[in-house]
Amino acid sequence: MPKLKMYAAKNGDAFLVQASSTHILIDAGYASTFNDYILDDLRQVASAGDALDLLICTHIDKDHIGGLLEFLSSNGPHGARSIIEVKEVWHNSLRSLPSTPGAPDTLSDRQLLEAVQRRGFLLPSPPGPVVNPISAKQGSSLAKLLKEQGYLWNSGDGTTCMTSGRPTHALPNGVQIQLIGPPVTRLQELRSWWLAQMRKLSYRGGATVDALVEDAYEMLCASTREPMPATVKTISSGGSKRLAELYVPDVSPTNGSSIAAVIVAEGKRLLFLGDAWAQDVAAELKRIHKGDALQMFDVIKVSHHGSIHNTSVDLLSLIDAPVFLVSSNGSAHNHPDFEVLAEIVDRPATFERTLYFNYETPASTRLRAHASRSGAKFNVEVVQDGWIHV
Repeated sequence: MPKLKMYAAKNGDAFLVQASSTHILIDAGYASTFNDYILDDLRQVASAGDALDLLICTHIDKDHIGGLLEFLSSNGPHGARSIIEVKEVWHNSLRSLPSTPGAPDTLSDRQLLEAVQRRGFLLPSPPGPVVNPISAKQGSSLAKLLKEQGYLWNSGDGTTCMTSGRPTHALPNGVQIQLIGPPVTRLQELRSWWLAQMRKLSYRGGATVDALVEDAYEMLCASTREPMPATVKTISSGGSKRLAELYVPDVSPTNGSSIAAVIVAEGKRLLFLGDAWAQDVAAELKRIHKGDALQMFDVIKVSHHGSIHNTSVDLLSLIDAPVFLVSSNGSAHNHPDFEVLAEIVDRPATFERTLYFNYETPASTRLRAHASRSGAKFNVEVVQDGWIHV
């Protein structure tokens, strides 16, 4: 039976999935998430003679990538690991897209890129208890670490995109992974967005595969505050509107570039949505299954920490499960949004749903007192470091 951990990643994501002796790490929150929680588990896996079969960086955002930078900078080169063997890494960076013309060839361009690189991933702390979320030693991009340390990257050297539409990927013990996002267009849009931000800084070069450009690409993408779509209300206003009235699609290009995947292990299906856009996931599921029939999973990781902008009524009409995972301490944007949680449990069901949180939040507390509109049974559980058995 597969099992998983949803780590205390503050306002980020970090999951470890285990099926027999196959192990998958999906994001790693902040550096503190890795050091305080994930490191010991990986050491236990290694001491049992097992490896990390796949490491997935869903997208370039500080609350997902910080712990991965900490991990790989500490683990050392592939083949000479100090913590655990990592067989493959999935990470869509600049080199994963076809190169565009216009290499930086002026002194001012290089100086600007170097300035972005020197700033690194360090940012003011987000609201709440997150303090120095990414350590000072993380001045290299994930792309640079993967390249220099020789990891198998996107089934090769990182020059291939991990996007929807690819063949199912096989791992040991019969574990299979089907990518359902992102569409390649979202990666192209992220690159265009990055160039637009750099143009505002008077950069005149291109988005070419160059070590300095790649560092600046990841660091700016992870560090720049993106515009949020307008929201009709927040949980604090205490309104009673439903998701259909409130949903406004996410517009963040970094979130749109997020890897989303179905993991099939020991007869169980686990849907991990990262921070993916609801409309992209819905479109891909409809394409795969040639229609809009409901798809049952055993676990669904709710997109973008339960944000009202990443789960739509349309998406929820396509997916359901007895277990939902919501990762957030509520310190950024007051995630999760109660209306998303209510829409999940208000749907009719012949089975009992359990919603797992890694922190108690205003929305999870409110959900405990909520009665499903359909009468469907549900439970609310808070689990920070224990295994969730599927």
